[in-house]
Amino acid sequence: MQPCGECRLCCKLFPVPVLDKPADIWCRHTCTAGCAIHGPAQPEICRQYDCYWRDRDELPAKFRPDRLGLVATEAGSVFVEPHSLPVVTIVEEVAGAGRAPTAAEFVDRLIAQGVAVMVIHGPTARIEYDTTRYPGISATSIEIALRHALSQDADELKELGAVASDYRALSLEEAERLCREKPSE
Repeated sequence: MQPCGECRLCCKLFPVPVLDKPADIWCRHTCTAGCAIHGPAQPEICRQYDCYWRDRDELPAKFRPDRLGLVATEAGSVFVEPHSLPVVTIVEEVAGAGRAPTAAEFVDRLIAQGVAVMVIHGPTARIEYDTTRYPGISATSIEIALRHALSQDADELKELGAVASDYRALSLEEAERLCREKPSE
């Protein structure tokens, strides 16, 4: 496992409802040692978070989240007939004026490995993937499957403090309706 070093970007980009911390704002508990909250008082979601970069020793230092302006998290796989696609969610800094060349290289590397990437930038999200590897599958189909799959963990995510108390499991039909009703980007 790679060390965080000076990176604390997850402490900025992710919302932490149990701390009333919104997304894209630095957590008030961030310090040079990492987090000023230690032991059982630290939110469970923070203790259990798995950074994609930290978990992969083969990734070079240039892909460390604070150097890219984005945080990547493995989100499991989703089944979109007839394929099972590994998914990585990426949260980009809203303040970033556009994807840096190194960040684009990182995303391209994931896509070349057959990963579907959900890029979240503030209130908008988009799916990037290799359309030649997954012919006939649309970004919307991947997003529907991902929303549905992630919502099935609603109770666990609420326990961890990762989502608001009104977050709930969605049926596949509800996930599809939400994806089709979202405003155009």
